[in-house]
Amino acid sequence: MSLFFFKSLMGIGLLISAVIAAFTMLEIFGRSERKYDIEKLKKIHRANGILYFILFLFISYFCIEYIIKTKVEPSPRALFHSLSAVVIVILLVLKVSIVRIYRQFYNQVKLIGILIALISFAMFAASGGYYLLITKFGTDKAFLEASALKKEPIKEAVKIALKTDPESIRNGKELYESKCYFCHDAYSTKREVGPGHKGILKNPLLPVSKKPATPENAANQIRNPYKDMPSFSYLLDEDVENIVAFLNTL
Repeated sequence: MSLFFFKSLMGIGLLISAVIAAFTMLEIFGRSERKYDIEKLKKIHRANGILYFILFLFISYFCIEYIIKTKVEPSPRALFHSLSAVVIVILLVLKVSIVRIYRQFYNQVKLIGILIALISFAMFAASGGYYLLITKFGTDKAFLEASALKKEPIKEAVKIALKTDPESIRNGKELYESKCYFCHDAYSTKREVGPGHKGILKNPLLPVSKKPATPENAANQIRNPYKDMPSFSYLLDEDVENIVAFLNTL
């Protein structure tokens, strides 16, 4: 199971939790005639709030870790996702503050709760929902079809020296694990977000660009990626060569 798929499943849990929170809140405050036991609804609402917060923290951790390790410039969807998360944090702090301290504003809690639920839905739709949609809930067919629609120019590869010494391979493995493992499996050909890399330089062609599987073309894919892969052009030439050295061992 890829990290993105796992995070998307947690996103579904977050969305369900937001729906439960909104439902219990509406039942508590919105009905003139009580249909359910109010005290039980309040307990469910509190427990569900804790669950929502835990899921939110886990998802935030994975997102922040990805940004820190890959140093990839966020896409518009990622920016929207991040801003939505920040707004949710602010609203959660505001809601708890009103409930615990500033109770003269208690009537505003209902509106804040609805806003949190709506923003949670939008945030999931822009990230986990989008991923699950284009991959048909974790399969890669739709993702491949969507990727095929984008045509990016491939820049000419620069000649590099293929390193085979243990230190370069070890350094390349460390870089791969910090930059690439989010989207690729080094030890299989199974697609996660991107293709698996087992035997990548032993095959005749690279899996996406379909260019000859040479160290130069692999390095160029890292610096100037074809199609949907983010660019790692900020890496030093030595770092790229070390990653290629590791790929050559797979």
